[in-house]
Amino acid sequence: MCYLLARNALADQLWFEFLTTKMLDRTSKRKLLAQGFTPPQLLEPHGTSPFDKREMGALLRVSKSRHVAPTKPLLACHLLHWGKQSTACPPYPALLSGLSDAPLGLFVSGDLNCLSRPAIAIVGTRRPSRDGLKLAEQMGYQLAAAGFLVVSGLAHGIDAAAHRGALRSGGQTLAVMATGMDRIYPSDHYRLAEAVAAQGALVSEFCPGVAPHRGHFPRRNRTLSGLCLATLVIEAGHPSGSLITANAAVEQGREVFAAPWSLFHKSGAGCLRLLSQGAQLIDTPAAVIEHLAVHLSGWAELTAEAAVYPSNADETAPLAALDPVKRQLLTLVGDGEHDLVSLAAALQCSSRQLLTLVTQLELQGYVEQTSAGLRAVRHP
Repeated sequence: MCYLLARNALADQLWFEFLTTKMLDRTSKRKLLAQGFTPPQLLEPHGTSPFDKREMGALLRVSKSRHVAPTKPLLACHLLHWGKQSTACPPYPALLSGLSDAPLGLFVSGDLNCLSRPAIAIVGTRRPSRDGLKLAEQMGYQLAAAGFLVVSGLAHGIDAAAHRGALRSGGQTLAVMATGMDRIYPSDHYRLAEAVAAQGALVSEFCPGVAPHRGHFPRRNRTLSGLCLATLVIEAGHPSGSLITANAAVEQGREVFAAPWSLFHKSGAGCLRLLSQGAQLIDTPAAVIEHLAVHLSGWAELTAEAAVYPSNADETAPLAALDPVKRQLLTLVGDGEHDLVSLAAALQCSSRQLLTLVTQLELQGYVEQTSAGLRAVRHP
């Protein structure tokens, strides 16, 4: 069942209070919604409701003691909830509805129908490597082009790259937020959020006005994984929020995929841990689609093959020729990350000489400096 917000401020407020009040437990709320109750019915004349008097009495006490601050106006935002379904609006997401701890309601801005599509979550670190960003965008692009809904959390790094890849493909993407719908977080992703809502949807289980809070993100992660057939972890450290999402997916009976990384790449340690625990090793979108082929039947829009990812010209350009010292430095760096002091000692050169080499290799697109030191982006 769905409810359109921003038409009746008092009815909106009753919904917010119903979802957040502690005067009724979760089971009672779910039961009421399943029976067809909606909080705006409290505005109807006394005696017209067929619902349990004790439960209604608790709600009436809430409705008479409103202290919630007014929220900003909402544009085209719906509330999908557990109520009786009708043909007039899309149903509550089927995969999510099968979970005992599924949110009672989801605030949605954008295309409600996209929540019924087969979905894949793409998550990872907020501080990714260049390779991680490229892989996330490629996965987002090709999976969305194949017809899947690409789901992520709107965060910096891997999340944003996955969303942008899906948008670039012309497919659909969904951002699951850990704030109210009127509090885009991070704030510098406002334009990205607008683009996601225009080509997919923004979703939150939190009422409008709710600000970012550390405790909200694990809840958001469970909802994110619960909406999806599978969760793909592109690049993640250990511990990390991405591992929370992956563990939630396992508990929910979903598939988990992880990209392989070098043992020396700290931001890939979480992926290696997932692989050691039984996650599927994945390196291409086609491999993801092959693993999920059983879910393709019945979806004419889905294709069994990933679309070709359009590479940028600079990514396919030939690499510059390197002198022996630079080649030796790249050999030492390998696939890991190394601090500059140890590299200078291994090359038997001064720090100034090493910085000159590093700068030249950065400009040529071979290496990048990270918080842990130096890592190779490409090899000759």
